[in-house]
Amino acid sequence: MSIITVIPMNRSLTVLWKHSVDQTEPCLVCTDTRKTLVELLEELRPVFQEEGIQFRFLDEKVPPEKGIRVNTVLLNGIPLSSLLSAAAEGEEYCHASRCMPIRNLYLSTPGPDGILCGEAPEILYRKAILLALEDQIIDDLGDNR
Repeated sequence: MSIITVIPMNRSLTVLWKHSVDQTEPCLVCTDTRKTLVELLEELRPVFQEEGIQFRFLDEKVPPEKGIRVNTVLLNGIPLSSLLSAAAEGEEYCHASRCMPIRNLYLSTPGPDGILCGEAPEILYRKAILLALEDQIIDDLGDNR
């Protein structure tokens, strides 16, 4: 007899991109496939529809303040960086001395225009999206917002 655990899921995904006025899309790229986050979300749109998940992409321009530029993405109100960190924890499952876990799965580096850009494997972005859809994640990551 097998036991199946059903994780309650949200039926909506809201992606909020807060950015400086001169940016055209989030500076987030999949390291392995070179897809941008926007391309990945567009690829997943039919899956969201099929699963009955409402998808919204909101764009919020932030006026420049003291020369600080912004490039922040929130999934259902949770910073994408927090979701990627949580998703990456599961990637380092082997703790034996012979195992060499992958380090720096999610990198945040300055882009050519000075904006902080993120890079991670596509599977990590996909896991982050799934985490954002879990009801419990809001409680678990709520302090990191």
